[in-house]
Amino acid sequence: MIKLTQLLGAMALCIMTGACNKNMLDHVPLNQITDETYWQSSEDAVMFATRMYTFMPQDNFVYYEGMSDNGISNDPTTKRFGNSTQDPTISGKEWNYSPMRQAFSFFEHVDQVPGMEVNLKKRLIAEVKFVLAYRYFMMTTLYGDIPFVNSLIKDPNEADLPKTAKSEIIKNVIQWLDEAAADLPQSYTGADLGRATKGAAMALKVRVCLYNEQFSQAAATARELMAMKTYSLYPNYYNFFQKDGDYSAEDIWSFGYTLSVKQNSLRDILGSQALMNGRNILGPTAELVDDYESKNGYYPFTKDPGYKSTDPFGNRDPRLRGTILCPGDIFPYPFFSNINQYDPFNNAGDRIGGDLGSRTGFSWAKNVDRYDYVRSGTNNWKAFRYAEVLLNYAEAQNELSGPSNEVLASLNQIRTRANMPSVEQTFALNGWAMNQSGLRTFIRHERRIELAGEGLRYFDILRWKIGEQVLQGPIYTVHAPDGIASISTENGHKNKYLKTVVDTRYFNNPKFYVWPIPQSAIDASKGVLVQNPLWK
Repeated sequence: MIKLTQLLGAMALCIMTGACNKNMLDHVPLNQITDETYWQSSEDAVMFATRMYTFMPQDNFVYYEGMSDNGISNDPTTKRFGNSTQDPTISGKEWNYSPMRQAFSFFEHVDQVPGMEVNLKKRLIAEVKFVLAYRYFMMTTLYGDIPFVNSLIKDPNEADLPKTAKSEIIKNVIQWLDEAAADLPQSYTGADLGRATKGAAMALKVRVCLYNEQFSQAAATARELMAMKTYSLYPNYYNFFQKDGDYSAEDIWSFGYTLSVKQNSLRDILGSQALMNGRNILGPTAELVDDYESKNGYYPFTKDPGYKSTDPFGNRDPRLRGTILCPGDIFPYPFFSNINQYDPFNNAGDRIGGDLGSRTGFSWAKNVDRYDYVRSGTNNWKAFRYAEVLLNYAEAQNELSGPSNEVLASLNQIRTRANMPSVEQTFALNGWAMNQSGLRTFIRHERRIELAGEGLRYFDILRWKIGEQVLQGPIYTVHAPDGIASISTENGHKNKYLKTVVDTRYFNNPKFYVWPIPQSAIDASKGVLVQNPLWK
């Protein structure tokens, strides 16, 4: 049987090339495939439902990191969103109604499949509802009020719809997820690994409710999900984002990649050129690096009695090295056998300002496949994981009632996995007050550190309305005026680098909290679809 990951890879390819046909194996002319001829077997329905997964987050979701204060990108579109110079001509990244059309086409035609087993039909319908819910969630999160397609539109004259309030659409999203969770299994095996599960629908619902400040529903659903005992944290933070963690107990839903069909692009996007054969398209910011605590829990890290200015990246939260390559780091899985130290000051490949070099002096380690160095990767993109559920629960419950033993226990699972002091120890060490406001600040910081490099920080900035504080002003390189002790100065090499401005950001207007509707969509409308008010 063809594995789901192979189907997803082939389908993503055929969507990009326009080469999809009925079963991807037969060479049936596209103009001979109709709704009347397609729905002939259960396999047809499975294939159609499987294709929906190509609308779920894949490796390119990481570009959202470059729109946040965690990352800086060479990609032109990402860069414009990152420094708030976007406009309606480039905002079509997520404006896509193809998933809706395909979903409602599935709902309309699946009943005509002859002899289809009832439970299979229910499961496939639930899988399609999961994807449909995700797509509407993404569009409303970014664009706000949008046209709401809730049936299969057959007459093009009926496709020009006015906007529906975001709040109304979210009600439908939550209903679809509840219905999906009721009909999805808790797990799969074999070729079906990677399909939506009950837990995946619930994890998405938790995120939807949290992002829409429905804290009671978010906390209750997260609590129910945790009580299932299906999920737990992977023992090693760095390894979870490698192939080691694919389909593990922390991996609630991920988009799969295979060497033979479709590899991910994470090496090109994130990887060091010298050590990983990457292209440094998206790099971490120095400010993100500075936000990691010391390993003893001091914040900022410079408060730790063990701090050394010549070793600023040592004695830090272990997640720093599990996420980011810092100057002087020894990378244990180098592509070139004679180069294993990350040195953006001297190395030709990674030198700051070089053609494929780092922009800030840092590069990503997280998510770059250490097992394959041919500008590809076969590790899954982990779109929903258990650590996020724990963080979502902690945030929602704290917003409802402030600190509690349950909230602290959820956070401490994450802290323990990271080999960091407990929340209580960290608060005491830094002299912080354990109240709702103080814990809110801590949870937001913990989200940034735990989820760094996963694209979610941008959405946190939008929903917390902190863009003016964190996406405004210059972006700097590493600042190492005292030198990095682990970098040799032999042969004329330098180990010092003074902080330099590499870009400037301009989040200075409330309109940047919502994306403008693509001008192409407005132009195609007959006056029914209008621009978001802040962008007029």
